[in-house]
This record gives sequence, C-alpha cells and structure tokens, in this order.
Amino acid sequence: MTNRRKLQVEELNRISIQEFQSVEKIPLTVVLDNVRSQHNIGSVFRTGDAFRVEEIILCGITATPPNVEIHKTALGAGS
Repeated sequence: MTNRRKLQVEELNRISIQEFQSVEKIPLTVVLDNVRSQHNIGSVFRTGDAFRVEEIILCGITATPPNVEIHKTALGAGS
C-alpha cells in the first residue's frame, strides 16, 4: 500500500502572491450571490486561483473574507 500524506503548502510548487498578481488573468468574473456555504465560497476562491480568474464578486447573503471557514477551505489561494 502506498504511504499517502497531505502535502504542505510549500510542497505544492505554487507561485508567490507577487507572481500571481503580475501574471495575466483569464478575463472572467465569477459572481457568488447568496452562497451560504463558507466551504463552497472557499472552494471557489481556490478554483479561481488555480484558473487565474480575473475577479470574484460576492453579493447577497454571502460570507466574505476574512473568515476562518473560508480560509480553511481556500488555504494557499492568492488574493
């Protein structure tokens, strides 16, 4: 059986926040309207980071960062 472990953020070979801010983004805006699940919001931030979307807009009854539950799900996502 393969020994599996959770990778540390440093082991993911991600670009730095400064590099992320300077790279070209996909001209896509994601709008979250009345998304109540903080885990889903964090997941969208993480996915948006991976695909380098230009903008994420939160409106309606939607949790906003900083928030512990969003942070736990989106850990390592650029802003």
